[in-house]
Amino acid sequence: MSYSTASHTTFYHRYHVVWATKYRFKVLQGTMRERLREIIRQTCAELDVHIVKGVVARDHVHMFISVP
Repeated sequence: MSYSTASHTTFYHRYHVVWATKYRFKVLQGTMRERLREIIRQTCAELDVHIVKGVVARDHVHMFISVP
């Protein structure tokens, strides 16, 4: 756990993000699931976002992230 600081503030931003497919269709399987996981990791690395915990289920994605 690391706190970020600015000139007059100290903060620690963590968010719980959930994405769900339309009508909760179970389409996140196989190669699509692996590609989605790869895209999420690449995007988070580019934006300097740390994934504390993440799960890709068949019909939704849970992510607990720490944002600088």
